[in-house]
Amino acid sequence: MNKGNEKQQGFMQSSVDEGVNAERRRLIKQTSIIGAGALLSAFSPAVFAAPSKEVIVRGIGGSYQEALENAVYKPFTELTGIKVIIQPSTAAQIMAMIKAGRVTLDVLDIGDVTQTNLNAAGALMPINYAGMKFTNPDDIIPEVRRPNMVGNLFFSTVMVYNTDVFRDGNHPRTWAEFWDAERFPGLRTLTDLRTSSTELEFALLADGVDMKDIYPIDIKRAFASLSQIKPHVVKWWDTGALSVQLMERKEAVLGALWNGRAQALIDQGAPLAIEWNQIKQQLQCWSVLKGSPNPENAQLLIDFALQPEVQAKITQFIAYGPTNKKAFQFVRPEDLAKLPSNPEYYLRSFVQNAQWWTDNIEEVGKIWQPWILGQG
Repeated sequence: MNKGNEKQQGFMQSSVDEGVNAERRRLIKQTSIIGAGALLSAFSPAVFAAPSKEVIVRGIGGSYQEALENAVYKPFTELTGIKVIIQPSTAAQIMAMIKAGRVTLDVLDIGDVTQTNLNAAGALMPINYAGMKFTNPDDIIPEVRRPNMVGNLFFSTVMVYNTDVFRDGNHPRTWAEFWDAERFPGLRTLTDLRTSSTELEFALLADGVDMKDIYPIDIKRAFASLSQIKPHVVKWWDTGALSVQLMERKEAVLGALWNGRAQALIDQGAPLAIEWNQIKQQLQCWSVLKGSPNPENAQLLIDFALQPEVQAKITQFIAYGPTNKKAFQFVRPEDLAKLPSNPEYYLRSFVQNAQWWTDNIEEVGKIWQPWILGQG
């Protein structure tokens, strides 16, 4: 594990330990914005008077968007009177509107690989930490508190398997075993590069590389490893919705999926399970686009969403981990067991290097396209 993982593990374990006493229960009862509404009554919509009463947020649909609507957007509108409008947008569409100078989005909720690319293009405004009304910026994990973006939550790409096919604990537990189609037969699904990265890291782990030695990625070696599993991949998915459809329909019985998407299916009774070993920790971030129609409202929404109580509430709807250190005081034990940032799982994980992907995505793309078409 690298030093960043050790540091992260330390704060998470400390935060969890704080939340097991009576004080936690008192705080939840007295200060939870969502559950008790105590803090809501302290403000009125007039306090947040603004020229516009809307904020436009990039959405991706599915269970993730439903979670944010329940835990963030609806309470935010109730408190401020500012309506949250969801606008589905791909990374390519966002870049196109920036280049055209016609920005129709205020807030981006997207992975840090894409955010890092947008920031390098000069597309993001500074996050107004000094002006925050709801959140103490010092409570946010320092590593995710960046000038022009801020970590919203941790999600992970995890190994998911069909429990009707792999029974009695006989399922792959490492990516080397996932790659072993003879011992563990069945069709797989892995990510397409259109998600902003693909599974070069897992390919290296399958080829015997240690987690601490993944970066910088040996691209040639990773593609050679991917070529070994390629005949067994039924589909390279490019949306979270497609990934779970493939698993739900049993078109694939093994897959690398975003944990929240997989967990939503499991909670609905699907015969699926997650293997928490060698998971890839990833970061979802908030940012404000330059030239956005409602920048003040955008900053206020991000401020509201980063509160510990609000972040903890999200975990009741989808299994993604908080970035506010104090949120773990409010996370229910049954939800903690599903979070990728659970200290038990974090010890067996690695963090995706967004900067490496930003610096190398073009090179990977030049290889990917002919390779995926069978020309490489």
